[in-house]
Parts: sequence; C-alpha cells; structure tokens
Amino acid sequence: MSKTLKKKKHWSSKVQECSLSWGGEGGEVGVRGGAEMGEFPHLAHTVPEGLLVHAGRAPCAGDVLLEVNGTPVSGLTHRDTLAVIRHFREPIRLKTVRPGV
Repeated sequence: MSKTLKKKKHWSSKVQECSLSWGGEGGEVGVRGGAEMGEFPHLAHTVPEGLLVHAGRAPCAGDVLLEVNGTPVSGLTHRDTLAVIRHFREPIRLKTVRPGV
C-alpha cells in the first residue's frame, strides 16, 4: 500500500444551498429520478429564466436534490418529491450536491 495516500473530502462538504422563487410566470424546478426508478431525485435542467435565484449558486442539471426547505427528499418517489416542492411557499431553499464528487 502506498505511504502517500491522498485523503479525499467527504461528499457532505460539497453540499450547496440556494434560494429560488418563480419569477411571476409560474415556473417550476424540473426534477427527474426518484425511488421508483432506483435513483435519487435530481434536477432535470438548469434553472430556467422564469426562476430567480435569491441566494447561493444556481444549481446545475444533474445535481442530486437532498433537501427542500429542510425536508429530506432522498428516497422519495418522483411524484412525492414534486409534491414537497409545490407544498412550500416561495422562496424555496434547495440543498444539492454534484454527483460523483
């Protein structure tokens, strides 16, 4: 075994949080995946022009969705994840992490 092992950072140190609201046009966060497909919920595309980012960095397509306003969504079905997103008033806080980091 090599004596110079590179210590990897835990994925939880790469979690990003942002605050979003719809720009008045009734946009929505696109979500794909879910427990019924054997995947974590992840963002389908980048933030469309109808969504406003109030705080943090806008999430990218493919980012794994961990929480919506403090409610964990990993392990939920696609339909349940969308229901959680629609349940909260604006702005919503998303916690995401890039896959494979």
